[in-house]
Amino acid sequence: MSQLDLSGVLCPTEQAFTLPPACYVDEDILAFEQERLFAGGWVSAGRTSDLAQSGDYLAFSIADTPLIATRGEDGRLRVFANTCRHRGMQLVEPGRGQCRQFVCPFHGWCYKLDGSLFAAPRMEGAQGFESADFSLVPARSEERAGFLFVNLDGKAASLDDWLGDFESLHEPWRLESLVTASQREFTVKCNWKLFIEVFNEYYHLRKVHPHTLSTLYATPDPVDRTDGAFVSQFGEHARRGSVGVLAEAGNGLETLPGLSGRLANGTRYTWAYPGLTFAASRDAVWVLEAAPVTVSHTAVRLTLLFDDASLSVPDFEQMLKRYESRMAIGMDEDIVVLEAQQLGLRSRLARPGRVCPELEPSVHVFHRWYAHQLIGAGLGTA
Repeated sequence: MSQLDLSGVLCPTEQAFTLPPACYVDEDILAFEQERLFAGGWVSAGRTSDLAQSGDYLAFSIADTPLIATRGEDGRLRVFANTCRHRGMQLVEPGRGQCRQFVCPFHGWCYKLDGSLFAAPRMEGAQGFESADFSLVPARSEERAGFLFVNLDGKAASLDDWLGDFESLHEPWRLESLVTASQREFTVKCNWKLFIEVFNEYYHLRKVHPHTLSTLYATPDPVDRTDGAFVSQFGEHARRGSVGVLAEAGNGLETLPGLSGRLANGTRYTWAYPGLTFAASRDAVWVLEAAPVTVSHTAVRLTLLFDDASLSVPDFEQMLKRYESRMAIGMDEDIVVLEAQQLGLRSRLARPGRVCPELEPSVHVFHRWYAHQLIGAGLGTA
């Protein structure tokens, strides 16, 4: 493909154009993203509290690479290739589980939770064979703010450099102490960037959510200045109380203990590149992890986080249903336009548009970061 003209994307927000449509529909662009952003960046692999016990594991993929995250007997969380060292068999099916060891279903090679091979049946005749040489292949991983991050190619900057001031900006929400109360996975027929973009802009609320979400939010603050690979924007609510439940569903849960002042009646929307985004609100945090399946299909994991005090209220299960319902209604309304947007961007007549400076600044900040990644890979010009 020819190099993309990204000069309009790199303009100040008030003058900026959106990304070229090719960024959402081109297979070569997707290949670049998988290699440079997902394999080459720090990607969220879920919440560490969901892997709290020895033997808990999550089998997942990053950039078409099957992986296992598991908690060892020593309490350490590790990530390995979900691939037997004998002949490449996938050790476990995608999803969550609990085990004392990983046993290959093909020929029975057995691995401890620390990845070391401790049994390889009938291999006595293999000259020079040493079990210590055939441990599961580790992937670089670290924990921050209750999230597990993975850098697949091992070449990214340190996670501290990648995230910058991410932890300090979100400290009032005490993200590391929040626990999963609800989780579901689904696929949306749109490019992964479109899915996360809509979660980080206010411009669509009146048209897409006129009777549900549009009245919940006031005009947001300007986008925050950050020094990591993320963008964040805080906005106060248009009414007192929770935006985690719709008005007709009643009141929400109590305010998280670390919040006061404006933070106790607002929501911070954050996008940690490439695929982690969340809404840190007064009483809960909604986490969305998005990854490309194809150029026009996105796999999404939605997680609702609460503090221990909220989980212990007598009617929490009923309250949780209200939060889930609110999120499902908003998501369904978004998906209708996202899938239509994907179809529109496929048009050979599609062209870059303009950014709304007041209500889409977070999208533009991401576009600028993304444009620099394309330019660095020789796929675009400034």
